[in-house]
Amino acid sequence: MVDSHPDWFKEALSIKKIEKSINVEGGLISYQQWGDESKPGIVLVHGSGSHSHWWDFIAPLLLEDFQVSAIDLSGMGESHHREDYSPELYAQEILSVAEDSGFFNIGKPIICGHSMGGFMSATAGYLSEKELTGVIMVDSPIRPPTYDYSTHVRSGPIRRIKTYPTRESILERFRLTPEQECENEFLVKYIAEWSIKEANNGFQWKFDDTIFDKLGFRHMQRNIAFDLNCKLGIIYGTESNLMSREIIEFITENVPEGTPIKPIEKAAHHVLLDQPLELAEAIKDIAKSWI
Repeated sequence: MVDSHPDWFKEALSIKKIEKSINVEGGLISYQQWGDESKPGIVLVHGSGSHSHWWDFIAPLLLEDFQVSAIDLSGMGESHHREDYSPELYAQEILSVAEDSGFFNIGKPIICGHSMGGFMSATAGYLSEKELTGVIMVDSPIRPPTYDYSTHVRSGPIRRIKTYPTRESILERFRLTPEQECENEFLVKYIAEWSIKEANNGFQWKFDDTIFDKLGFRHMQRNIAFDLNCKLGIIYGTESNLMSREIIEFITENVPEGTPIKPIEKAAHHVLLDQPLELAEAIKDIAKSWI
C-alpha cells in the first residue's frame, strides 16, 4: 500500500511532544505539549465533540516561534466527563493548562480556539486574573442580538452515544459536525481514529453526549470577546456555513480597532482540516504581530 500522506503531515507527527494531565475542579484534564519551553506559549482549544488531536498536525507548524499546548476539554478526548459543564469551568481548564505548561512564567500566553473552543478561549481571556497577550477565535460565529436562531446550523454533537460492534463499523459512521465535504480525507480519517474508545465490548465515541444539553446556547450568545483585556484575533473560513455575511459584519463592526480578521480561502467551518497550512500561517501571523 502506497503511503499517500504528504511529507509535511508526516514530519509534523514526528515532532516530539509530551502528554500530561492535571486536576481541575475534581476532573482530570489531559493535554499535549510541544516545543522549546523558553518560547512564548500558545494554548490550542478544540471545538465541540472534538479533542486535542485535531491540532496534532498544526501545533508543530508553530514551533519556530512558540511552544504549544493543546487541551482536551472535559467531556471530550481523554479528559474526564463531568456532571455539569459551563463556559466558566472550561475557561478555568484552559487557564490551568496554560499555568501547568509554564506559559505564565515566560510571559503572557495566547489562547487560540476553534468553533466552540473559540468561545471558551474568549471566556478564558475575559476571566483570567493573569495577563494574556491575546485570544484568537477560529470560525467562532459571534452572533448579533437580532440573530434568528431558527436558521442556526448546529455545530455540536447531537447523536446519542451507542456501542458499535467493531472499530470499522464506528469509523464508517464518523461525520464532521456540521457536515461538510473535505478534500483532505487523510486528515478526517486521522481525527476519526482519535475520536473513539473501546467500551461495553465494542466501540463508542469519546465525547460526552450531554455536553450541549447542559451548556445550551448561552455559551454562544455572550459577546465578551469584544470586551477582553487582551488583544483579539479572528480567523474564519470563507466557505463556512456558520460565518454568514450578517455575522462577519457584526464581528467587524464590534471588535476593537486594529483587530486582525483573516479569511481563509477554500475553507469551510472545519478550517483545521480544509486548510491546515494556511491556518497555521494565519495563527503565526497574528501571534507574531502581538509579541
